[in-house]
Amino acid sequence: MMHRDKKPRPSMTAISTHPRVGRPCIADTSKWPSFPIFTAVRLVCRECLDADGTGSLLRVIDTFLDNLSGTWTLSTGYKNSNGSLRLLQYLVARESKTLDPFLRRWEVNCVTGEMAARGDLQGLKWVTEKYLPGEFLTEVVAQATCNGHLDILKFLWENHRGVGYWGGIELVGAIKNHNRELVDWLRIHVDLRPECAQHVIKHAAGYGNLEVVRWLCEHFNVGIAEAMSTAASNCQWEVLRWLVTTQVVESHNLDPALHDTNLYWSPAHHGNLDMIIFLFECNLVQDPVEVFQTAAARGHLHIIKWLYEDKGILNTGDAFYFAAENGHLDVLKYLNEKEQRADSYHVALNAAAGSGSLETVQWLHYNTRAGCTYRAMDVAAGMGHLELVQWLHDTRTEGCSALAMYYAARNGHLETVKWLHSNRSEGCHVLTMKRVAERGNLEMIKWLHANRHETFNLDGVMDAAAALGDLRILQWFHENRDEGCSTFAMDQAAENGHLEVVKWLHEHRTEGCTQRAMNDAAINGHLEVVKWLHLNRSEGCTTLAIDGAAGNSHLKVVKWLRCHRSLGCTPLALELLFSKSRRLDTAVFLFSEFPECRTFHLGPVFEVAWVEIVQWLLERAPSALEGCILRVKAWNWHVCEWLEQTNWRRVSTDSIFSFWERS
Repeated sequence: MMHRDKKPRPSMTAISTHPRVGRPCIADTSKWPSFPIFTAVRLVCRECLDADGTGSLLRVIDTFLDNLSGTWTLSTGYKNSNGSLRLLQYLVARESKTLDPFLRRWEVNCVTGEMAARGDLQGLKWVTEKYLPGEFLTEVVAQATCNGHLDILKFLWENHRGVGYWGGIELVGAIKNHNRELVDWLRIHVDLRPECAQHVIKHAAGYGNLEVVRWLCEHFNVGIAEAMSTAASNCQWEVLRWLVTTQVVESHNLDPALHDTNLYWSPAHHGNLDMIIFLFECNLVQDPVEVFQTAAARGHLHIIKWLYEDKGILNTGDAFYFAAENGHLDVLKYLNEKEQRADSYHVALNAAAGSGSLETVQWLHYNTRAGCTYRAMDVAAGMGHLELVQWLHDTRTEGCSALAMYYAARNGHLETVKWLHSNRSEGCHVLTMKRVAERGNLEMIKWLHANRHETFNLDGVMDAAAALGDLRILQWFHENRDEGCSTFAMDQAAENGHLEVVKWLHEHRTEGCTQRAMNDAAINGHLEVVKWLHLNRSEGCTTLAIDGAAGNSHLKVVKWLRCHRSLGCTPLALELLFSKSRRLDTAVFLFSEFPECRTFHLGPVFEVAWVEIVQWLLERAPSALEGCILRVKAWNWHVCEWLEQTNWRRVSTDSIFSFWERS
C-alpha cells in the first residue's frame, strides 16, 4: 500500500510499509545502476525494500531469481521474448567472461539474422554498434532482403558495408518475393559477384523476372540450361521464350544439355500449345511421343489434334492408356476415331476404372474392344467408386480378387467393403485388418472384427499402433484380441514422442521396452519422454542417446542427459552434428563437457557455410579436418575468400560447389 503523504520527486523514490516493522521505508532508486535487472525485481525493491545506493541488494535478489542467463543464448532469448532488446541486454550483461569467442560470433550471426528477418533495426544497431562491432554478419543481408526490409539494407549499406554478405545471393530473396523496389535497389548499389550470377539466374528464371534474366545473360558468363528448365517447370513462358530465342536459336547454341525433356513436358502438361509449337519450330523437342502421352494424361485434346493433324505425328505411344487412366473421354474418342491405340489397349478398362469415371468405362465397354481383368474392380473398390464396382459386377465377368476388399478397407471406404461382403465371395486379404489399424480407422476395425472370419495376420499390429501414437487402436486390440505386442511398442512410441502411449503400455502391458526407447527418444528430441523413462523404467540408455541427440542439435536433451545419466558419448556425437547442421553451440558444449568425444574426424568431405565453424575446428580440433575436403557453395564468396587467404587450395569447382583442401 502506497503512503498517502507521498510527494512527487524527480528521482524514482518509493515509499511503502515495511512488512516486518510496519514503518515507512524509502528506497531511492535514482542511483541504481543501469545494469539490466528483471522488471519484477526492480519493482519490488523500489516499492518494498530499503536499499543503499550501490544496488547490491538489487543484484543479489536478481541473481537469485535469474534462471535465464545460464540457459538462454542470445538467439534463444530473442526468439522466446518476441524480439526484446532489453532481455538481450540482460543476457549480455551476464554473459560468461570465458565464453568461447567463436561461439559468441556464431551467436551474433544467429541473432542478427533473426533481427534482420523481423525488421528490428533498433536491435540490429545495438548488436552491431554496442555489443560486437565490426563482426562479419553472415545472415543479415539475405534475411533483410528475403523479408523485404529495405530500411535494414540501407542502414547496413551506409554504416556497415564491409561486414555483410553483399554481392548477389541476396538478390534471390527479393526476386522470390517479387519485390521490384528491392531488386532495383540492389542492382543499383551492389556489384554482383560473378560466382553468384549462376545461382541468381536460376531463381530469376523460375520466378519470371525477365529483366534480371536479360541483364545476367548480357553482362555475365552464365549457363542457361538450368535456367531454361526452371522457367519451364514454373510456367514462366515469357522467360523461356526469350532464353530460347536469344541464347539458343540466335546464338546457334548446340549444347546438348539444352535438350531437356522438361522443356516440352511442362507446356504439354499445362496445355500450352503455343509454347509446344514454338519449341518444335526451334528443334528442341526430341521425343514427340512424350508430348503426346503427357497431353493425353492431362486431357489436352487441342495439343493432341495439333500433333496428329498438323505435325503428322502418328506414333501416340501409350496416349490411349493414359487418357483412360485419367478419365478423359473426349481424348479417347478422338484417338479411337483415328484408330490410335496403345499396346495396353486390351486393359484400358483397368486404367479407366482407376479414374472413377463410370461414363468412360461404359463408353469403352460399349464402343471399343477394350478389355480388363479382375484388377478393374479391385482398383475401383480401392478408390471407393461403389457405383462403378456395382456396374462391373453386373456387366462384366472378370470379377475381382481378395484385394478389392483389402484396398477398400485400407482406404476407409466402409460402404464399399459392406457391399463386397454381401455380394462377392472373394473375401479379403489376411493383412487387411493390420493395414486398417496402421491407418487409424477404428470403425473399420470393429466392422471387420464383427463381420469377417478370416484368420487375419495381426503380427506387430499393436506395435504399429503404438508407433503411430494411436491409443484408441492400441486399447481396442488390448481388450478384444490376444495377439499382444512386443518391446517394439514402447520403443517406437518413445521414439516418436508419444508419451501417453508409453505411460499406458507401462501400466497395462508387461512387455516393457529396451534401451532403444530412451536412445531414440533422445535422438528425436523428446525430452519429456526421456525424463519419464528415466524416472519410471530401468532399461536406461547407451552412449547413442547423447550421440544421436547431439547429431540432431537437441542441446536441451544433451544437457539433461549430462546431468542425469552417467553414460557419456563418443566421437560420433560431433561427427553426426557437423554432418547435419552448423550448430556451434551444441559443438562447444560437447567439446567442453565430454573429453571422450574430442577425437572426432570429419571426412572425407565436409560442407561449410560459416567461417566461424571452420575457425573453431582449426583452433579446437585441427585433427578433425586432417585429409578432409571442404565443400562450399560456389556463391559463398566470403568463405571461399577466407579459405584462399588461409592456405587452403581450391581443387575443383562444379555448378553448385567449390572444393578445397589444406595446402
